[in-house]
Amino acid sequence: MPPERQRLEALFLSQLGWIERVVAAVSRRNGLARDDADDFASWTTLRLIEDDYAVFRKFRGESALTTYLTVVIAMLFRDYRTHRWGRWRPSAAARRRGPLAVRLETLVYRDGLRLTQAGELLRTAGHTDLSDRQLGALLNELPIRQSGRPQQVASSGGADPPAIEEADDLVLADEVAMARKVIGDQLKRLPPEEQVMLRMRYWEGMTVVEVARGLGLPQKPLYRRLDRALADLRHFLEESGMSQEGLRAALTEWTN
Repeated sequence: MPPERQRLEALFLSQLGWIERVVAAVSRRNGLARDDADDFASWTTLRLIEDDYAVFRKFRGESALTTYLTVVIAMLFRDYRTHRWGRWRPSAAARRRGPLAVRLETLVYRDGLRLTQAGELLRTAGHTDLSDRQLGALLNELPIRQSGRPQQVASSGGADPPAIEEADDLVLADEVAMARKVIGDQLKRLPPEEQVMLRMRYWEGMTVVEVARGLGLPQKPLYRRLDRALADLRHFLEESGMSQEGLRAALTEWTN
């Protein structure tokens, strides 16, 4: 075996545990069923080793290798989604109503997000300032789409429809959306390392041990830093006037 290929193979094997954890986190975040998650894991492994480990050969050391692989795997999921369920095309009705309708339709029917989740993503990205209720009205003007992606069914036997929720649910959803904005604003004030640390722990679903290993940080102090960060977030949310129910919902959603 040529020395360069041997080096890249050893590098791949040294990162295999991290790759498996990131793949699992991406699968959870995108709601993949177990069979689909296993298929994505196998597909990703093949993409990482093909062309004599081209992905590893392209690494230039401008970031930690674990950070580089996390980004690569997130991008690979987009390719996998197209490979597995086909390329998404917006409906004629969505195209007639403009870019916002196209994006909303894509988030709900292709990506499987709830209306409140899609609304928050659109507002955070600056695509709209419409409320969930207004976005729900827009969604109801569009045809119901089937993406071809298997949908996980709730334990009650049915799936949550992407429609306008009841009034009480919308009030709570508005509070949670406000909490996400407060959390996002607060994260931007933190040093870059702490931003990455919190995103890996609570958005990627990684354990403290995995975060510490990925960032090269000591594990024990990391627990204290995470606890302080959560305490600060709770304080900012309380100062915003959120109800106790909304506060619990926001923190539960963010930390689970």
